[in-house]
Amino acid sequence: MSDNFLSDLNGSLGAIEVGAVAGTFLFGIMTLQTFHYYRNFPADSKLLKVIVGLVWSFELGHTMSCLHALYSQTVTFYGSPSHVLSPPPSEDITVLFAALIYTIVQIFFANRVRILSGRPYIMTIACILGLLRLVGHMAILALLLRYIRVTILLEWRWLVITSLSLDLSMDILITASLCYYFWRIRSEHARMRSTVDTLMLWTCESTLMTSATSILQMILFLTRTDLVWVGVFVFQAKIFSNAMLASLNGRERFRGLDDTEERAGKVTSIAFLATSDGDAHSTVILASPIRAGVSAGIIIPGEAEKTSGGEHRRD
Repeated sequence: MSDNFLSDLNGSLGAIEVGAVAGTFLFGIMTLQTFHYYRNFPADSKLLKVIVGLVWSFELGHTMSCLHALYSQTVTFYGSPSHVLSPPPSEDITVLFAALIYTIVQIFFANRVRILSGRPYIMTIACILGLLRLVGHMAILALLLRYIRVTILLEWRWLVITSLSLDLSMDILITASLCYYFWRIRSEHARMRSTVDTLMLWTCESTLMTSATSILQMILFLTRTDLVWVGVFVFQAKIFSNAMLASLNGRERFRGLDDTEERAGKVTSIAFLATSDGDAHSTVILASPIRAGVSAGIIIPGEAEKTSGGEHRRD
């Protein structure tokens, strides 16, 4: 097994390098999206702004860890391919950052289901799955730090597959739930169909990318004996964070609705607002966009209300 790794660096170190380059590129896109979000949506709740900041910070740590590991393997230990099998701790730490990013982003989307449905069941299930997946990633991290070799994961194949399966299950659960409740809104309000169709399309597109990377990792991990699957893992977290930021920044698209559409009561998007005391109570409001930059899809009582001039005010 070790000989296979060392005899074909294209499938081990090469895959990691390609994944790191792709991940760095996606981190740049996410940074631009984060800047765009803070600039264009200053009226969003403090909680949501903190969540975005946390995700960006974890992505920064993830990217720096990946690049440090790559530099160590290709420069510091140049000519010693055995370090591909025994990477520096910085490569292992990427598992921690990735797990935190996955958990935050998927709970973010699960909360949309809770707000849209008015019921906590789906979010509760998603949180349980997310907790199990987080535990799985922490176990993988512990194995890597304890044995200091990537091949240990081949001896714990079931653990890796279980973690990836939980990830895929959460994606499917959240997407199916969002599409179901969007479809109910679409059926009950004919004038909102074009907007709801757009929201459903965005939901499916986001899940398609994240689910595809999970499936690809499972296939590569089960069918190959090299580290090609690690190359996919390196940039998967960036797809999750970009999906979250794209959904938030996508609200700007609905600002252009004209007065006729506003009077028609088209739903715009689903924003996440939270009161300073963490009150999660919310109601769905089918209304025109709030011009201050926060979508009218979700308004949490006590946090923000529309005034006649389209501004927010505190109760």
